[in-house]
Amino acid sequence: MSHARARPSDIILDLLRSARSRRQSAAALIEAGALFGFTENTMRVNLSRLVARGILESPGRGVYRLSKRTDALNDFVERWRLGEDRVQPWEPGRWLFAHGADGAQAGRESCRWALDALGFREVQPGLLARPENLALDLNALRDLATGIGLAPDVVLVSGTPQGEPMPVRWLSAWNPAALNADYADAVARLRESARLLTELVPAEARLECFRLGGEMIHRLAKDPLLPAPLVDTEARAALHQAMLAYDRQGKEIWAAVNQQELNQMPRPQLATA
Repeated sequence: MSHARARPSDIILDLLRSARSRRQSAAALIEAGALFGFTENTMRVNLSRLVARGILESPGRGVYRLSKRTDALNDFVERWRLGEDRVQPWEPGRWLFAHGADGAQAGRESCRWALDALGFREVQPGLLARPENLALDLNALRDLATGIGLAPDVVLVSGTPQGEPMPVRWLSAWNPAALNADYADAVARLRESARLLTELVPAEARLECFRLGGEMIHRLAKDPLLPAPLVDTEARAALHQAMLAYDRQGKEIWAAVNQQELNQMPRPQLATA
């Protein structure tokens, strides 16, 4: 699978998100862009555009940070580290439903993105659902969803569908077989990359960590977290563990350069609607 996280804006957002204070100097960001072949002018243009869009702020001359409105999304991404702690045992027949996303008064695309990121899929026209196995009550789920784009007029409810407790026709909305195949593929790619990292020169190893690590964190952050027996939860847990190990290896590679670059180690910024 190809990786397309090499845009200047992605690099800027990733570096800012990973910084402990979520701020960096323009010089540091430009230097990072050079690793990917981007010129100083290209990086400065992208910085200006991100500020104009309200995604970045410049609290001081030559210094940039993520705007306050992006903090909730960053916190959502970091939930990947919780792994299987994000879910609880599922009582078959219990589902969460979301209604009104298509008619949301504002931010319709962001609203649908937020629901998709939390594993909701459209099971019939105008109605989205997911198994009720998240380790969040409805209030906490709404708070999390609102932070990443859910419109306030979307209704979230818990319930049991009439008839079948687990409608077979709904499962195609998640394609469980594809999810299981992806888990196995991702683990294999992480292990192969981890082996290759020991053979690459430092600059190439840093790029490899950025690209593959970012892709896998994106995948884990947005995993629909379906319960067993709908998917192979052991395979999903194995992917989480493999990514934790890869993340540790990546930190060691960056630490070998210097402490400053370790603090700048990239993390993925989810591309929202």
